[in-house]
Amino acid sequence: MSEHLPAQIDALWRGDFYNVMNGEFAMHSASAFNTAILTLGKKKNRKSVFIKLNDLRYLAYIFPMVENQLLKYSEAMSDVMNYVLATLNSASFVKPSANCSKIILYYQLYEELKTLL
Repeated sequence: MSEHLPAQIDALWRGDFYNVMNGEFAMHSASAFNTAILTLGKKKNRKSVFIKLNDLRYLAYIFPMVENQLLKYSEAMSDVMNYVLATLNSASFVKPSANCSKIILYYQLYEELKTLL
């Protein structure tokens, strides 16, 4: 989606149409309303979202930050899983190893895990 946002914004700004389809994801413009329609799914399970031009511009601005954060969380997933396994049988806070990802709030994760167990 992020690679198509700039082209969609440009098309809406000019009053043109922009259509893209990638698997079950589709994005097209409703230029009369300065709106993009994002659709996910096929037939009965199809869900659509209408996003105005100003909101698309904001989304294009923050999307690189969101992608970067998701990448960091994906990289930390193995550290989180190791921490969860180490914490399952503990009665007190387990300090994460020194080489664990620093972007995860392990104390908060521990508290969340204890509410579930």
